[in-house]
Amino acid sequence: MSDSPLALYGRDYCVIDMHNLFVGTTLEDELLILGADERLASGIRRDGVRFGLHLEPGRRLASCSGGEQAIICCLLLASLLPKTPVRILLVHVLETLSPRNRELILDMFQTALPEAALFTMTQTGPRPMADHA
Repeated sequence: MSDSPLALYGRDYCVIDMHNLFVGTTLEDELLILGADERLASGIRRDGVRFGLHLEPGRRLASCSGGEQAIICCLLLASLLPKTPVRILLVHVLETLSPRNRELILDMFQTALPEAALFTMTQTGPRPMADHA
């Protein structure tokens, strides 16, 4: 059995793991796989501008920096997850971001998914995030 965060915690958390963010190779692929419509896709591209990202649907995700990939994944999930209580486990995601983008991501989750509970991965397992506001 794998000891990846997804294998260990995937039943209890929506796991966003820096080592396994995407299924597709481009943003366009990812949107198609996730069943996002053009309205949602344009909203994600628009929201990316807040982070200094100009997202092109055909750009290979592997050509993005680790921080850019983390932001794209978080934007996708914040747009697609149900607006119900959900536990989100961020595995080495916040560490890849600048302080400014870290705050923007946390604010985005708080606004887009106010019922969500955010957790970070520690050496001993998931830890609830302290209020960042």
